[in-house]
Amino acid sequence: MMEPSSPVMKPSYSGSSPKRGTLQASEIRTCFLFLSPVLFILVALVFYPFLYGVSLSFTSRMVGSAGEFVGYRNFLTIWRDPVFAVAARNSAVLTLATVGVKLVLGLISALLLHQEFPLRSLARGLVFLPWTIPTLIAALSWKWVYDEMSGILNYLLYRVGLTQEFIPWLSDGKLALLSIMVVMIWQGMPFYTMMFLAGLSAIPSELYEAGMVDGATSWQRFWHITLPSLRDIIAIVVMLSSIWTFNGGFNMVYILTRGGPANRTQIIPTLAYEYGIVRGNLALSSAVLVYFLPVFLAVIVLLTRKMFAEESSK
Repeated sequence: MMEPSSPVMKPSYSGSSPKRGTLQASEIRTCFLFLSPVLFILVALVFYPFLYGVSLSFTSRMVGSAGEFVGYRNFLTIWRDPVFAVAARNSAVLTLATVGVKLVLGLISALLLHQEFPLRSLARGLVFLPWTIPTLIAALSWKWVYDEMSGILNYLLYRVGLTQEFIPWLSDGKLALLSIMVVMIWQGMPFYTMMFLAGLSAIPSELYEAGMVDGATSWQRFWHITLPSLRDIIAIVVMLSSIWTFNGGFNMVYILTRGGPANRTQIIPTLAYEYGIVRGNLALSSAVLVYFLPVFLAVIVLLTRKMFAEESSK
């Protein structure tokens, strides 16, 4: 008699194999292992100080005193301070003006440096030089340039006959903020140039050739090919530069004018320094910075959503 054949067991494909599942879990553990130092640094140096600063703004914490919870009292105190209005206006003007000028000049310089001409590498190195100079060295150098009595700027203007008296670049309330803007534009423009040069190098030359065949002028090729190709880079650069200018302007303003004369160049970071370090009121210092947190979050969210929307529409 023939023995009945045993049924053939068919493999089930309803799920992943145990081996594959084990491999995925191992990969996840490995990723967390390599990312754990970065996560630790972010938590220790970014998230914890940020949350601590926000919580500090709702207390009466002074140097040497623990303080207590006071709710929104610090924000009301700052709102009534007339210097806060001056600092907020100066910060807005300084950020918008410098970012706008750096955007235009950086794009122009990138377009020029993207062309072929003799000594192009040397020209690029000279343009990028201000970005490599530490802010402290740059601020001290420009403070000497702007010096009313012994500065090189007044000396040159006097020698060529453009002025007969020394100009108080940093002690005149109308000129001090403008002088700071010039320095910040000089130091920050190379970043824009560098980013735009990288973006221009990634644009296929076939697009420009097709535009020339269709009879497009130089302006039309710039408007319909160059700008759309650089749209994402422009958004990222403007977002980063706005944050850096708003926060990083402290070093430049503090070294050049210390917020003077008569608070005419006071900005939000220097005002926070005045509250926290000079007056010893850590709670008010934190509240000054927390005031503008929603503004930065709104800028970041709007630009990020715009970039993702444009990317998904392509």
